[in-house]
This record gives sequence, structure tokens and C-alpha cells, in this order.
Amino acid sequence: MDTVVAEPWTAERFLAWEDKQEAKHEFDGHRVIPMTGGSLAHQRIVFNLRLMLMNMLDERTTHVAHEMRIKVGPKFRYPDVCVFQGAFNPATKTLTDAIAIFEVLSDETVTIDRVDKLDDYALLPSSLCYVLLEQTKIAATVFRREPGGPWQEDPVQHDVQALPGIDGNLDLDALYRGLPLTQM
Repeated sequence: MDTVVAEPWTAERFLAWEDKQEAKHEFDGHRVIPMTGGSLAHQRIVFNLRLMLMNMLDERTTHVAHEMRIKVGPKFRYPDVCVFQGAFNPATKTLTDAIAIFEVLSDETVTIDRVDKLDDYALLPSSLCYVLLEQTKIAATVFRREPGGPWQEDPVQHDVQALPGIDGNLDLDALYRGLPLTQM
């Protein structure tokens, strides 16, 4: 059911409200967007990705977050996975930067992930790569950039792809392990 609000949403109002909710919501600067549950394939890809990243990173200085709220200008997003650097504060509820952001595409989110979030994540000063992972086939698109520069699209056509800002590679075979999919 939609809720009618008497006042427009602001970032502060959204945060105060969202921290009291059981479910997660994104805020696009104007409206609240409920986050829906992903498919079993989505969950497997996210799990495999988190394992892959945690095995390649030095977790004293670089950290993996799953469905962690991140502030992007006046918006708040929940990327499927992100990698950030700096001190690890267990009480943190909102990140303000990330070096790598990963989204698993679905029919419902593909336009937002490919267009809106691509623009949003470009606002993060240290973001070096934004990775879109297909859910129905073994394929990914890596958007790379120099800090503050424009995104350069790089469809992954090989099993392994270097990830900017991370001392490691995106291994598609490992990422899609356990899923009955074919390579693009």
C-alpha cells in the first residue's frame, strides 16, 4: 500500500524513517523505493562475489560490504556489494564512498542499475569501477574510470577481468559457480 506523506522527503527525514523500518528502502532524492528480495540466482551470485572479494582483499584497509546503505549526493542506495577503504567502524550505517560497486541485474532493476545508478555512483570521489552482473547468463559489464573522470564501458568477454582499484580479478567461472547458465 502506498503511503501519502504531507511533507516532501528530505535526506534527513528519510534516514530517520528508514532506520526504524524492518525492510530496506532506497531514496532517489524525491521518493522512497522499497527494496525487494532477489531470486535464488541473485543470492548465489552475491554470495560467490563476496567470497571472491574477501579472499583477494587485505581486510585491514579494504572492506567488503553487502547491501550497505551508501549516500550518493542527496540519494541513498543499497548496492548488492561494494568495496570501500579506510577504518572499519562496526557502528557505521551509511557509507559515503566506495572504490568498487557491484549490482546484479534483474528485469525489474536493469534500467535503474544501467542508467540512474551509473550516474549516481559517478558522484562518489573514489569510485573506480561499477560492475553489472547478469543473472540469466554468464556475463558482466565493467565501467572503469580514473578518479573524477567519465565511465568507460568494458563488456567482459573473457573469464577473468582486472578490477580497477582492487588488486584482483573478476573470475566469471567462480562468480557463476553453482548456476546452470551458459557463457555469453
